[in-house]
Amino acid sequence: MTVGYWRQMVIMSITKPAEAARVLMAMQIPSQALWTGLALVAVLNTALFTLSNLLMPGPSPLPAIFNSPILYLAIVMAGLTLTIYGLFFVGRLFGGKGSVADIMVLIVWMQALRVLAQAATLVLVMTVPFLAMIVVFAAALVGVYMLVHFVDQAHRFGSVGRAALVLIASVLAIVVGLSLIVTLIGGPNVGSLPNV
Repeated sequence: MTVGYWRQMVIMSITKPAEAARVLMAMQIPSQALWTGLALVAVLNTALFTLSNLLMPGPSPLPAIFNSPILYLAIVMAGLTLTIYGLFFVGRLFGGKGSVADIMVLIVWMQALRVLAQAATLVLVMTVPFLAMIVVFAAALVGVYMLVHFVDQAHRFGSVGRAALVLIASVLAIVVGLSLIVTLIGGPNVGSLPNV
């Protein structure tokens, strides 16, 4: 698959997320490759986070545990895994028919797009800070729009409203799960997690 193909997939994911989701799920990517992809996007996410801290040092609102790249990577991987299984199980409770593989391929793809957005934002922060804020806001809105459509397609709901309910319920479950993980990893000195 060429660079042009993936460029088209990026555009389709933003403009026609439901269609993009169907294309991604139809690829039938093996489970091992999906887990490798998940680990890769987690590593890239961590690398960009660490690089941004090096380029723009300063006080952080996040707990001290996030200063360690290894621990940050572990939390990112745990968060992504919780997201995948949270969307799977909660979706099934709402009558969805998606598989873990369906959810995983879409989450991995979304995280790959998020890495691209993070890289672009990092460049803009150092050159055009105001534009960087706009990109972050736009990426957040588009990300939610895409994820609702992805969940709808993965579970074959045929209803973005039901997919939105699944997403909200999953986020609540994921926040609780991540809070427990961070507490277990960091112990009593981690501090409070910021509101999501």
